[in-house]
This record gives sequence, structure tokens and C-alpha cells, in this order.
Amino acid sequence: MPAITREDVAGPIRVALIDDEPLIRAGLRTILQSDSRIRVVLEHGDGFEVVPAVQRARCDVVLMDVRMPGRSGLDAIADLRAAGVTARLVVLTTFADAEYLRRAVDASVDGYVTKASAPEDLIRAVRTVHGGGTALSPVVARWLMENAAGPMARQVEAQRSVSRLTQRQRDILLGIARGEDNAGIARGLFLSEATVKGYVSDVLQRLGVARRVQAAVLAHQAGLL
Repeated sequence: MPAITREDVAGPIRVALIDDEPLIRAGLRTILQSDSRIRVVLEHGDGFEVVPAVQRARCDVVLMDVRMPGRSGLDAIADLRAAGVTARLVVLTTFADAEYLRRAVDASVDGYVTKASAPEDLIRAVRTVHGGGTALSPVVARWLMENAAGPMARQVEAQRSVSRLTQRQRDILLGIARGEDNAGIARGLFLSEATVKGYVSDVLQRLGVARRVQAAVLAHQAGLL
């Protein structure tokens, strides 16, 4: 008899697809539901009325397009955050420029994935953010490495923030910056997940940020990676 996993006990990951292109949603649904641990429970075609729709569907992860008619995905993400929705929020877009990245980080998203991502990378992103990690497409991670370190004043401030961390907290921050979830960090540092969860909360508080993506950006700005 196969072993029962945590996913089996908790049920599938409930995903919302927010995109104004029906064909895009259909393709994403097919990709995601090829993994038996993921179920698309909501499809929505614009940035309006997203909050009640996500709440009714009890979504775990929301994949949000950026450019939609009427109300942008980033505005809809702000609505979700303001309403206290606990679902993990991932920007899903064809755009990977500095302005979108800056706004996405400011909106405290949990991931930024381009539509050019390979199917397996999209599935991995959903599972990673659901597990508490961060998801950044390679092109986005590369942008952070090339651009997030400047200007100099921002780099100095990030280094000052990181200097307040203990060595163990810096180890945790490195795991966050690499996009690892709590289980992955725990395996790498030979700690329990509960211990790592506590450390993550301490790191976010000491850095003065609300989300792991913001902590990852600080790590890049400080030159830790």
C-alpha cells in the first residue's frame, strides 16, 4: 500500500486562475490539473469582485494576471491583501520588467512567474508557495540579481538590516532567498519545520517586512546571493 502523504490528508491545493484570456486559463488549467495534488476551483476574467470570489471558493493559491481590462491584477492583489485573504498570491504574466517587479514586491506577493515558464515550473511554483516558500521564474531571479543591489543607498540599508540578524537567522534568510519552503530549509539545516517556522517569523520581523518575497529582495540587495 502506498504511503499516505501530507497532501493526501490535507486534500488538493485549491487554485484560482485570474486572467482575462479564456484560452490562457484553459491552458493553465490543463497544466495545473495534470498534477493530482492541484485542483483549479475558480476561474475569473477580470480584476473586479475578486475578493468575494476567492473567499467563496476557499482558494489556497491565486494566480493573478497583471494586465486586465478595467482593474489590473496588482490592484486586485491589493484588494485581497486589504481584505485579509490568506491565500498565497502569485503574479502570472508575460511581463518581467522593473516596474512590474517593483509593484509586485510592494504588493507583498508570494511569487512572480512568467507565462513563458515550463509546465513543470508552473506546477512547482504552486506547490512551493502553498508550502510556504517563494516562487520566482529564472528571468525574475536574474533581474533581482542584476538590479536589486542598487542604488548604493538601498544596498547599504539592506546590509544594515541583514546585519541585525544572528548567523542562524541569516541561514534562514538565505533559504528564503533561494525560494525554499520551510520543509526544504529544515532539511538543509537539520532543524524541525516548527523551529524553522519560528525563525522565519523572527527574520521577517527583524527585517521589517511582511512577506518572504520582500525578505528575498533584501537578501539580494545586501549581496547575500
